[in-house]
Amino acid sequence: MSKRRIDLLRKQRFFPDKKTRVVVHRETRQSAMGQHRHEFFEIAFVLSGSGIHVTDHFQHRIGARDVLVLNSHRPHGYDQTLGLNLINILIRTDLITHLGRELGGLPGYHSLFTLEPVRWRRPDYISHLRLSAAEMTQIEEWANRLEEETFQKGQGGSLIAEAYLTLIVGMLCRRYGKKSGLSTRSEGKFGRMLSWIETKLDTPLTVTDLAREMGMSERTLHRRFQLAVGTTPAAYLIHNRIRRAAEQLGREHGENRRISEVASACGFEDSNYFSRCFRKVMGRTPREYQKIMGRN
Repeated sequence: MSKRRIDLLRKQRFFPDKKTRVVVHRETRQSAMGQHRHEFFEIAFVLSGSGIHVTDHFQHRIGARDVLVLNSHRPHGYDQTLGLNLINILIRTDLITHLGRELGGLPGYHSLFTLEPVRWRRPDYISHLRLSAAEMTQIEEWANRLEEETFQKGQGGSLIAEAYLTLIVGMLCRRYGKKSGLSTRSEGKFGRMLSWIETKLDTPLTVTDLAREMGMSERTLHRRFQLAVGTTPAAYLIHNRIRRAAEQLGREHGENRRISEVASACGFEDSNYFSRCFRKVMGRTPREYQKIMGRN
């Protein structure tokens, strides 16, 4: 039996230039669509209609005012659509990294953007986020403003568009964090822990520290963390430290920073180990990455 093909939607198709990091893409009467992945992050808002949202071999019915959070690793598609109208906000991963740093401390941020995409892969998951009519009206207004700003050729358009995105994400995080019954008590605790990790990436956290913070054994933490987050605690720590390091190396004047300084600022006590982890995650050494970003 041949393996099912998963198409990849590339960022060059949707983002016109390097300065544009967020765009609005509308789908009117979305037809059935095979599963695909993105090279970017997507938040899909269902304006009206209905359909089946497919993730791998899991299927969930969606309707008006539902919110779908889609990361670049998660294949998805639509089936049995009926008058399904969507507003899709497409976000480049470097902007998601920035938002995580600024909003990661909100109670609902990691529950929505880290844990939610994993929950969709469960056949019994039915408690996805659904906005009120008033909240959906507000989201539509901000999305319209965001879309207008992305078309502005003058100075500041991209920055203002990103400001509207911040308003949208902030509302979703607070709404998700307050929604009773949306997640189990254990998952809510994991969401708070991920927010705590975001504030501690400059320290040499260990899995032992995480287990102590969660009040459970390391074995139990490993099992529950992988179920909730989709990866191991150690891999999550390394990936997010490297994400923070890449952001620092890519900032203005990042090409002048010492690699050992960046390693220490991102919780690595050994700069050689940091370089090996960086290459494994980013596909190049910190120095190579630093030079490439310095030329852009």
